[in-house]
Amino acid sequence: MEVLLVGNTDFITKQWIQHAFPRDHVVIAEREGTVGGNDRLRIVNMSGSNTLAETLTTYEFDRIVFFSENLTPRSDRDGNLGALRRLLHAIRNRQTQMLMVSGPESEFTYPENADVSDTSKSLMSRALEELCLYYARTYRLEAKIIRCPYLYAPERNGATAYFGRLFEQASAGSISFREREQQRTCFLCADDLAELIYRMFDDWTAESEVFHVPNVFNFTYGDLADVISAAFPGLSVTFGEDRPQSYPADDHALRLRYGWSPRYSLKQDLPLVLQRWKEARAREQSEKHPIWDFLRNHSKPWIAFEICVTFILEELLRAAVQGDSQLGTVDLRLFFVMIVGTMYGMNAGVFAAALACAGMALSYASNGASFAPLFYDTSNWLAFVVYFVAGAVCGYVQMRNRENLRFMRDENSLLRERLALLRDLYHDVLDDRRMLRGQIIGRRDSFGKMYAMTRELDEVLPQKLYHAAIRIMQDTLGGDSFGIYRIDNGGRFARLVAASPQAESLFSKSVLLENYVNIVTALDHGGLWVNRNLEQNLPMYAAGVHDDGKLAAVIVLAKAQPDQMNLYFQNLFTIMCGLMQSAMMRAFDHENVTRQTMLVPGTEFLNTQAFLPKVLAANELKHAHMSNHLLLRVEGTWQDDGSRLRGALRQTDEVGVLQDGNVYVLLNQVSEHELPIINGRLTQAGLHAKLVSAHEEDSLLAEASEQVAAASQADETPRSDAAPNDSASHEGGAA
Repeated sequence: MEVLLVGNTDFITKQWIQHAFPRDHVVIAEREGTVGGNDRLRIVNMSGSNTLAETLTTYEFDRIVFFSENLTPRSDRDGNLGALRRLLHAIRNRQTQMLMVSGPESEFTYPENADVSDTSKSLMSRALEELCLYYARTYRLEAKIIRCPYLYAPERNGATAYFGRLFEQASAGSISFREREQQRTCFLCADDLAELIYRMFDDWTAESEVFHVPNVFNFTYGDLADVISAAFPGLSVTFGEDRPQSYPADDHALRLRYGWSPRYSLKQDLPLVLQRWKEARAREQSEKHPIWDFLRNHSKPWIAFEICVTFILEELLRAAVQGDSQLGTVDLRLFFVMIVGTMYGMNAGVFAAALACAGMALSYASNGASFAPLFYDTSNWLAFVVYFVAGAVCGYVQMRNRENLRFMRDENSLLRERLALLRDLYHDVLDDRRMLRGQIIGRRDSFGKMYAMTRELDEVLPQKLYHAAIRIMQDTLGGDSFGIYRIDNGGRFARLVAASPQAESLFSKSVLLENYVNIVTALDHGGLWVNRNLEQNLPMYAAGVHDDGKLAAVIVLAKAQPDQMNLYFQNLFTIMCGLMQSAMMRAFDHENVTRQTMLVPGTEFLNTQAFLPKVLAANELKHAHMSNHLLLRVEGTWQDDGSRLRGALRQTDEVGVLQDGNVYVLLNQVSEHELPIINGRLTQAGLHAKLVSAHEEDSLLAEASEQVAAASQADETPRSDAAPNDSASHEGGAA
C-alpha cells in the first residue's frame, strides 16, 4: 500500500512506522522536525497546491492519515483546517481510505456552572471533523475519525514538545501549570496509536465512523509535578485555576471491535521521556563552543575590532617605512581601505576610509600643520575623497558579488530541493515498476507460471508425475505437508504414493476410507474438502481426482498457515488440483492402454523396458525424501503366469523383470520394519523373496540403464541401413 502521513507528524519515527505500516510504502508530508527518510520512508514538500497535486498523482495513495494539531497540548500552530480542505478536495474522486486522528478538545466537557461551554480549540476540532465527514458524504470517501488524548512519544524528544517546555522551566528552578492540581491528565502513547491504526486498516470498512479512544489511567497533574520534582530537587511548582475538564468514559467500542485498549501509561513512561530529554540536552551542550558561539553571535563588533587592529598595524608599518625611497611612495592607507572594503563590504569600507582620513589628519598635525588650511583648501580634500570613494566602490563591488552569490545559492537550493523531490519520485516510480514487473513475471500463480507447471506435468509415468506434483504444489502454494493417495480398485483403501519431504510422519501409509466418510462425501460431491472446524488428525485441505466418476486419487494438505485458511487459497488449491487431475488422468489412461504391451508374453510381469523406469522413478522419489520403497528379488523358477505373486501384493506394488532375468517386486511406501509382514504373505502363497540392498539396487539400476540405452542405439542403427534392402526385396517379390 501507498500511505501518506500528513499534519502533526512530530511524533513519527521509523519504529512507529514499522509498527503501524510494516509492509507499506510510507510518505510523510514535510514538516519541521520530522525524521529523515530511508528506502521505505519518503519526506516530500507538499506546501504548495501544485506540489500537492503532483505528489498525489505520482504516488496514488491508497491510505491517508491526517494528524490534527490538537494532538499536542498547548500548541500554537494553526492552519489545520485549510490544509485538510485542500487535501480532501484533491482526493475527492479517488478510491482512498482516509483516517483522521483528532485531539481531545472536541471531547472535553466542563461543569454546568462554567461561564463558557466551548473553547476556540474545541470549535476548530469539531470543524475539522465536520469537514471530513462532509467530504465523506458528498464524494463517498471512505473516512473514519479517531478522537484520542494528547500524544507523547517516549523515544522522541521532538514529539514531546509540551514536556520539553516543562523540563526547560524545571531546569530553571520553577514550573507553572495552568491546570489545577487535581485535574486528570489526558495523554496517549504513540505506540498505542500505532497499534490501533494497524488494526483499523487491517479490518477496514467502507462506512464513515467516529471512534473514541479512552483515557484509562488515573494520573493527575499533581502526580506529574511530583515526578518532575523528583528529577529536579528544589523545584518550585505552581498550579493554575483553569476550569476542570472531563473526558468521556470508555465506551468499549474499540475493545469489542478491534480487540484494542491502551497499554502504556504516562506515569511509567515519564521517566523515560525525561531521560531522553536530558540526553538530548547533554548532546546539545557538548556541541557548543563558547568562543565560536560568541564570535558567531557578535560578528559586527568582531569585524570592527579586526579593522581597528589592522589600521594600527598599517600605521605602524607606514611609520617604519617612511624613510624608504621605494616603499615610501606606496599609499598604505589607500591599500588598507581597499582591502577592508573588498573583504567586508561597503559599510566596513567607509569605516576604514574614515579611519584612514583620521590617520592622515593626525599625520598632518604631527608635522606641525594646522587644521584650518587643511579644511579650507579644497585641493587637500582630494586624498580624503579618494579614500571614501575607494572604500565605497570596493565595498559596493563586494556587496554586489555577495548578493549575486546569495541569489545563486538560493536559486540552487530551490533547484536542489525540486531535484531531490523529482529524484525521490523517480526512484519510487522505478520501485513500483520493479514490483509490478516481479508480480507479472515472477508471481507464483501467474499465467507464465501456470504454463511452466503445465509443461512440467506433461508426464505419462505416474511415479514421476507424483514427484513433479508435490514439488510444484510446494513452490506454488507455499506449504510443506502435501501428500498424494491412490485409491485401490475396490474403493476401500487409499495408499500413500508420495508426500512432501520430511512430512511422511504426518500421513498414514494406508487409509481405510470408511473411517473418513465425511471427507469422501465432500470429495464425491464438490471435489474439495476444507477442515473448517479444525478437527484433529484430519488434513486441512483435500481434493479428489476422479476417473469416470469414481474417486481415483486424493491430494491432501496436512497443515496450513492461518493466512492460508481463506477463499483465495482455497480457489488456488482447487485450480492446482484441477491441473494435477488432468495430468494424472492422462498418465493413468496411458498406463491402462499400454499395459498389455508392457508385459512379458504369457505373464503378468512387466518387461525390463517398462519396469526399469518405475524403479528409477521410485528411487528418485526416495532420494527426494518424498516416498519410500523396497526392492525384492523373487527366488525360484516360475510355473505359472505370476497370478499367485500378484495376489499376495497390493495394487500399488509392481512386479517386473530386469536385465538379469530375475523377477523383482517393487513395494511402494514400505519400510524395512514392515518386511516380516510381507514375507509372511509371500510364504503363504508359496513364494520366497530376498531384499535387495540399497547399494546393490543402485548398481543394478545403473547397469540396467546402460544396457537399455545401448539397446536403443543398436535398434536405431540397423533400421536406417536395412531400409534399402527391404525395399528391394519387396520390389523383387512384387516382380
